Parts: sequence; C-alpha cells; structure tokens
Amino acid sequence: MRQKQSFLPAFLVIVIMGILIASYVFVAYARVKPDADRICQGVFADEVELSGMTADEARNVLNEHIVRLSRRTLTVDVNGKVVSTTLADLGYASELEPVIEEALKIGKEGSMFANYARLREVAAEHKVFELAGNYSEKKLKSFVEKKCAAKCTKAKNSKISMENGTLVYSKSRQGETLDVESTVQRIQTALAEQVEAAEAEVKVQAVVTVKEPDVSKKLASRCRDEIGKYATSFNAGNVSRSKNVANAARLINGTVVYPGETFSVHDTISPMTEENGYYQAPSYSNGEVVDSIGGGVCQVSTTLYNALLLAELEIVERSPHSMVVTYVKPSMDAAIAGDYKDLKFRNNTDVPVYIEGGTVSGSVYFHIYGEETRDPGRTVVYESETIETIQPGEDKITYDKTKPETFMQVTQEAHIGYKAVLWKIVTENGKTKKTQVNSSTYKAEPRYVTKGGAKPGASPKPGQSPKATASPRPDRTPKATRTPKPTSAPRDAATPAPAEEPKPGDSPVEPEPPAATAVPVPPEDGGQ
Repeated sequence: MRQKQSFLPAFLVIVIMGILIASYVFVAYARVKPDADRICQGVFADEVELSGMTADEARNVLNEHIVRLSRRTLTVDVNGKVVSTTLADLGYASELEPVIEEALKIGKEGSMFANYARLREVAAEHKVFELAGNYSEKKLKSFVEKKCAAKCTKAKNSKISMENGTLVYSKSRQGETLDVESTVQRIQTALAEQVEAAEAEVKVQAVVTVKEPDVSKKLASRCRDEIGKYATSFNAGNVSRSKNVANAARLINGTVVYPGETFSVHDTISPMTEENGYYQAPSYSNGEVVDSIGGGVCQVSTTLYNALLLAELEIVERSPHSMVVTYVKPSMDAAIAGDYKDLKFRNNTDVPVYIEGGTVSGSVYFHIYGEETRDPGRTVVYESETIETIQPGEDKITYDKTKPETFMQVTQEAHIGYKAVLWKIVTENGKTKKTQVNSSTYKAEPRYVTKGGAKPGASPKPGQSPKATASPRPDRTPKATRTPKPTSAPRDAATPAPAEEPKPGDSPVEPEPPAATAVPVPPEDGGQ
C-alpha cells in the first residue's frame, strides 16, 4: 500500500510534464503553423522565396521568375561565327502547379508534433524546389538546323569549262558540316547545368566537321581527254529547223556530268517553247510530217547518242524514231518526244564528263571529254544492220473539188519501213567481239497525194447531172526513202563526212511542210 502511494507523486509529475510539453508544443505550433491557404516559412523555388504566400501569390512571382529565365541568351559558336537566340524563342517554360501544391502541404500533414518538427526544420534549413525548365525540342532542333548550320562554309566543287578550245578547272574548297544531333545535345546539357543562373548567357560550341568537296580540282583536272565525238549534217537553208538544232546544242554545251550522275537530254533542252528559243519546224507525228515547236531537236540527241556510244558511256534510255531518218543509219538515231522518249546516259566512270557541242557550217557536233583509260590499240566500230524492209503500200489519195481534175500534188513522199539492229564491234589484243547495242522498228508510210476533182464513184447531188469521167492517168509508182547502207564509225575516227543529198523522191533530211498549212499537233518524234 505504501509502494503504491510512493509511485503516485511520480506519475502525477509525468502527467503534469506531458501536459506542459503538449501545451508548449500546441502554443509553439500555433505560432508557426501557416494558414491553410499559405506556404510555411523557409520554402523556396530556385532562388525565389515563397514563405507566407498563397497559391496565387506564389504563381505570380514564379511566372515572373520564368520570364526572367526565358530572357537568357543562348549563344552557339560555329567555328568562330556566332549565332544567338533567347530561351523564349525556344519556347522555354516550367510547370509550376506541382511545386506550389507540394509547398502548401508542408507542415499540414501528420500529427501536431510531426508538423511542428517539420516546420522548425524547414524554417531553419529551408526547403528548395528546383523548377524544371522545359523548351520545345522541335524549335531547338530547327534553330540548330537552319540558323546554326547556315553559318557553316559550304564545300566548293571545282568547275570545268572550255576557254579558247582548252579545258580549264576552277579551284575547289573544303567546307564544314554541322553535326545537328551532337550540337543539340550540347545545348541541352548546358541549359540543364545553368538553370539557376537566371541572367547568365548560355554558351555552346557547335560540333563541326570538315566537308571535302565532291569534286576537287585534282579530280576535275583528270577530265582532259576527248573520249568520243560525232557530227551530222543538216540543211542550213531550212532556217527554223537550223535554229532549233543550234538552240538545243547550245543548251547541252558545257554540261558537266559527275560520276554516278544521269544526264537527260529532254530535261536539259526543255521546255519546247518560243520563250526557250525554239521555232516551228517539221517533225514526225502519226506517220506524217507536220510543223511543231522544236522540230529538229532529235538530230541533236541523235548526234550526242553516237558520240556517247564512241565514248562507251552507259546509255540508260534511248528510243528510235517512228519513221526512218536520213542523217544516220537505222538504229543509230535517238528520238525525243514529250516525256516518253528521251536520251539518258549515266557517267559510269570515276571522273567528271564534259560535253562540248554546237553547230558550224551545216553540221551539229558533240565532243565528249573525260579520262581515257582504254588501251590505245582498242578499236570500237558501230555497224547498222537492216534485217527487214517493209514497203509503204499504195498512195493515200485526197480529192480536192476546188482543183481541176488534172491537178495532182505529192504532199508527202513515201517512207519505207525497216527493222534494224546496231552492233558494237570491239577489237582488242587481236580479238574481236560483236555485241548487239539495240534494235529498232520504223513504220512504213505510203505517199500522200492530193488530186483535183471528186472522188471516183461518188454519187452526184440530186438535180445535178453527173460529169463525164476524165481519162484515167496512170498513177506514178510511189517513191520511198532509200535503203540505208551499213556503216561503221571507229571510236577515234574524224568527224563523219556530211550525209549525201537525197535523191529525187527520197525523204529529205529536213522534210518541208506540205503546201497546204498543216494544223500543229504534238510531235510523235521531236522534229526528226
């Protein structure tokens, strides 16, 4: 009984002390406890103090802080050339709401004792939230790709030109290439490291590598040898057609085709318009000779084709004419028509190819320059072989009632059709190899004749007496284009002699338009 009485005072002391401590904590907590809508003391976001602020007040000061951060300048050094922008231009922003929400919870969760301890800790040691600055990666990459990369010096290729009959080569220059991905990563790292420096300039060195020119002067100067040439003759008296031939040759002249590139005659000489220097001249269309803009350009592509064959460059595309032409043998021609007939070749060598072309004294010529790597004893001959001849058939007769019955006019001579192949014959080291290059089919077309009077057998109109039939005249046998003779042209041969003048009745080299005005239509073959 006495032991129990001895413990009572101690118990009462403990209780009283507990009450006193609780009272003290309660009073102390009441003094430091923030209002429900305010942040406690000692809370910061970056270097901005949020103590005692409401959510709206904290939001306002932090927005101002983000604006200051976005005013920072990003400077990128591209090999000594500086490019600058602001973080605002990169869409710099920060998500504030999660920070404000966490700041408001401090000292308001858990027991009174835990909250009081937490509030004392934060007040003494501070709680600092780091604002995660975000920017648009798309805008950052665009800035690097467009503005930074534009400061890089571009590599300069050596250019090849002809001056006074001599090939000359301009100087080449090294360039610079900006590594976009690596430069973007450097900027991102710098921004993350300097996020707390609100007024600081963020400086970054761009990642730049040396870019060698595609064609150095050393490589360009290897294009020094004439590796193929060819020429064909035309009637300089046909002024419009001659101008078309000269214009197309001019547009091709001076072209440089780099290793691996493909050259298109159509793309180079187009568009076929008066604004581009072309005139109306005869061309083939649906078996007839009609006038069209650019008539005659096929002779240019044909001449270039034969020069390319002698240079032994890779022919990617070539088409024959619809009817045979007279300035080369069958299968040695190359037609141009719309976007479905073109002459294309690929530079399958290791050096640039230079094309020189033009017209002189009724001839169109092309010289192909590159690097001669073939054996001096190698000879190349191309041989045209006609394997089938197709006769043109009977005349196509049109009757003109306005003309007397004795009238007869040949508006277009007959064309014999052919099937032909082109052979490449190479002799080297005493051995000869014969390879087929192409095969071609040319349509036969009858002679077109206009006669006077009505068509025989036509019924007279009611009320009219039929006219007496005129005495028949023996029809002339249609004359056709002459059969081409097989020819060959050695690789290193001199420019071929002009083609023979056509014999009477042959299809002329430049077909003249018929006496009656023809309605212009799109050419089937670009001008013969």
